[in-house]
Amino acid sequence: MNFADKNQKIISSVPAVYLHIPFCREICPFCSFAVRRDRANLHGKYIRGVVEEIKRRAEFLKETPQNKDEEKLSGENLLESIYFGGGTPSRLTIPELSLLLREVRNCFPWSDNIEISFEMNPEDVNPEYLSDLAEIGVNRLSLGGQSFHDSTLKQLGRCHSSLDLRDAITVIANSPINNWNLDLMFGIPEQSVLMFKNDVEEALSCEPSHISMYGLEIHEKTPFGQNKQIRKWESEHQEQFEEMYLWATERFKKAGLFQYEVSNFSKKDKEGQNNLLVWSGQEYLGFGVGAHSYHNQTRWGNVRSLNTYLKQLEQKAWPVDFEERLLTEQLAAEFLMLGLRQCKGINIEDWQKRFGLHWQKQQHNFVNGLCDEGRAFWEDQYLCLTPKGMLLADRITVELMPTFSKI
Repeated sequence: MNFADKNQKIISSVPAVYLHIPFCREICPFCSFAVRRDRANLHGKYIRGVVEEIKRRAEFLKETPQNKDEEKLSGENLLESIYFGGGTPSRLTIPELSLLLREVRNCFPWSDNIEISFEMNPEDVNPEYLSDLAEIGVNRLSLGGQSFHDSTLKQLGRCHSSLDLRDAITVIANSPINNWNLDLMFGIPEQSVLMFKNDVEEALSCEPSHISMYGLEIHEKTPFGQNKQIRKWESEHQEQFEEMYLWATERFKKAGLFQYEVSNFSKKDKEGQNNLLVWSGQEYLGFGVGAHSYHNQTRWGNVRSLNTYLKQLEQKAWPVDFEERLLTEQLAAEFLMLGLRQCKGINIEDWQKRFGLHWQKQQHNFVNGLCDEGRAFWEDQYLCLTPKGMLLADRITVELMPTFSKI
């Protein structure tokens, strides 16, 4: 049954839902997400837990009165995006995925134009599975390819080979799902600039509708983070990583993929809807271990342990690890950060009025310096970062946050 075919003319409390699937065939040594090695006998328990969380959260939101004086960050519309992330969602069977989609459908009415994105690893791609995904409503794929070099894939601890990746792309190209993203990574130990350029060229030759290009991040509690040689490699090759990023952004532009965020490039009208909604400050709900949510100016994140998650649901408690009500200053910083990460930039005048801010001389001087260095430019009232500026987006956000004072 294609769950995306129907449309109930009532309101959804959020425009975006994220479903976290923690199961992986192997755990990559750089991964810091809430994941665990796949065990098929755990799928049923986990799916039932996520279904229970979806039901309870939807009922809770229906019963919670809205403060009419608070600014609504999202419009009262139908659900526009469902994103299956992980982990590796493609470790689940079609019936298991159908159960999740059915429950989301029951609780959050969908738009006719909903985008249902699904992350896959190359080793899980086959024609029958893709056809079945399309049948239940999935209309966008995100393939975790990372590289077309076997040595790089081995360094990353990936299960697939370059041949597996090429075969998967061929299957996707002949599948009913014609909107798909390919993940590429750069800044990997022993990866040369030439190797990365070859990865980009081969990726472009496959003609995906979207490419996500991520620099390898070394997180402290991962095997990579505890490896002194890898940390040393990272610290000694920052200039090389910058060269890779800047070259790729220009190459994608020449190939007809436009950059709409620090790491994301797409063909016209093929931007990821989940990305656009979250980066524009819209509300979203995340379900499953480690999933984060943002609603009614409150953010919360679920526990990362699968056993703890299921136990808390059984005890009728929320499986929440933390919850915080965002202050105005935090909201302002987030809107600035999200706006600067997007190529369209952020309307500084509107932003200041919205949050009661006023730039001092130091902020104006800092922006002028960025423009002189070729890291930023003005487009009417919009402050936009160039690719060179996006490499410093987090630092720039901190520098541009003034002390709060009413205009």
